[in-house]
Amino acid sequence: MAPNNSILTDYAYNEILRMILSTEIAPGSRIREDFLAEQLGISRTPVREAVNRLIQNGFIINIIRKGLYCVNFSRRDLLNLTELRLALESLSFEKCIDLATDEDIAGFQRIIDDFQAQLSIIVGHDENVIGKEIAMLHNEYDIRFHVGVAQISASTRLIRYVNEVENMLLIARQRIYSNSNRVEIVQLSWEQHQRMCYAIRSRDKDAARDLLGEHLKLMIKTQINIVDSADEIVESVHKSDV
Repeated sequence: MAPNNSILTDYAYNEILRMILSTEIAPGSRIREDFLAEQLGISRTPVREAVNRLIQNGFIINIIRKGLYCVNFSRRDLLNLTELRLALESLSFEKCIDLATDEDIAGFQRIIDDFQAQLSIIVGHDENVIGKEIAMLHNEYDIRFHVGVAQISASTRLIRYVNEVENMLLIARQRIYSNSNRVEIVQLSWEQHQRMCYAIRSRDKDAARDLLGEHLKLMIKTQINIVDSADEIVESVHKSDV
């Protein structure tokens, strides 16, 4: 039986997003639905629906009388997004600490444990595939953790906004995966996730807010304000934890 249109739309969305995040579709480049449909081997209808979703999520922009273009975030755009993320997630962590049950917190810990288990397997793989595997794993679990925190609020708007900002910042996140120090950077990120989980379990709003600030500083240092030396990145992050 042929797959239904919804499945094809999801397939088109995931493939086009993958091409954007991998820069196979270059930032700022023109996007043609007919070319994408041909490349993916499907009709234009699910591609058009996928493109509309990508427009809504900020990955594609529709310029009147000019056409569709891949988003091209400037450094200032990315910094603005991190500021927005800090405001939104400060609220979601505060609500989570007020409302999370022990079972909810155990769920956050399972996300962290599952990530660490899979990362340890990936680190033993061939160097040529480590970057791509870490990217897929980190993207999936980071969004799962942070959107999961927002979901405790039961606020549909807060959940949607956190999810949208997290997804848009995936574009910046791709910069660490070709870095020779990518494993250590990702491990530092997940050490922070663990500490955030402890803060939620301790019902410590001040600690959670401070840790979220540290988490976004790590993102800015390693994904937005890129420096030449991988060692300098890690050294600066460790100093900020002192």
